Amino acid sequence: MGIKKEVMENEWIDSLTQEDFYNGYDMSEKDRTYDLNFGNSLRDKLRDFYDLLFRRTLYQVIYKNYFKQLPHEYNYALPSKGFSSKARIKWLNKYKKIKGSKVLNVGVGNGFDIPIWLRYSPREFTGNDILKYGDSHEIVMRESKAISDTKINLYQKDILDLEVDEVGTFDIIASEAVFEHCRDMEKVAYKCFDLLKPNGMMYASYGGPLWYTYGGDHFSGRDNPKNGFNHLLLGKKEYWDYVKANVELTVDSELKAGAGGILVKLDLFSKLSSNEYLEIFKRVGFRVKKLILESCPIAAELIKDKKIRDALLEKYPNLHEDDFKCKTHIILLEKKA
Repeated sequence: MGIKKEVMENEWIDSLTQEDFYNGYDMSEKDRTYDLNFGNSLRDKLRDFYDLLFRRTLYQVIYKNYFKQLPHEYNYALPSKGFSSKARIKWLNKYKKIKGSKVLNVGVGNGFDIPIWLRYSPREFTGNDILKYGDSHEIVMRESKAISDTKINLYQKDILDLEVDEVGTFDIIASEAVFEHCRDMEKVAYKCFDLLKPNGMMYASYGGPLWYTYGGDHFSGRDNPKNGFNHLLLGKKEYWDYVKANVELTVDSELKAGAGGILVKLDLFSKLSSNEYLEIFKRVGFRVKKLILESCPIAAELIKDKKIRDALLEKYPNLHEDDFKCKTHIILLEKKA
């Protein structure tokens, strides 16, 4: 069943199903070309140089011991938008060489950032995404040959449906903006562990935001920043009324607005705290190599309001103020032989 693109008066949000979203809509880029030099412009280089030399260095001092209440260790904290995907891949390469490796990108999306990976000359690059990106993936597979001999495999599949017999095992697994949307994060973590070779490494960036911070449903606060904790504080009916009052009129327009209403409708969230992610990785068998946290300045400002802060702590007594300020994990995980 295809998605009706012009259903008005928010009717789409009542009728939309997971099957519709995953298979009835091609998410391929329509207004953007595949740039083989993606992430490698002079502007990109200057941005990352400034970030590494000045911004990140400065914030590591300013945000030292920022998250004092979280029950786990971390290397350092940064404000939102800590550093670029290109810089994160470079950071990963510092600890696990990409050259000659087999790489799996979980949640590869349209694949338009693959040129960043190809500059490191992996032996093979596999990407999967649960959403349909047929046209974009065809372009990536065809045009990447101009800059790299790396074998590229792209699948529309849930990570849980990838089997070792089909895709093999990998030296590196990478994922950005996916783990916060996995309903059963523990199953996903076990699957990644199984797909990773001994002494392999997984890089993941997830959150942006995590569930328990401002806009953790990728929707609350859309109308007014003061409502950024509505997903945590409102009752079920009141929350749904809030979503319907603020969602876009069509699927197309909702996608352009960030797709938060779609994610809410399909309940595509892990709903885990910062520590719960780390406890899952530990149970699965991963060892944390590095962990960088990003804070949410808007959340930090909102919970200065005693009424909001007390309401959050009363409803979630097992959490701390820092849980409501922690926006993102940027993590390296090892699978020891």
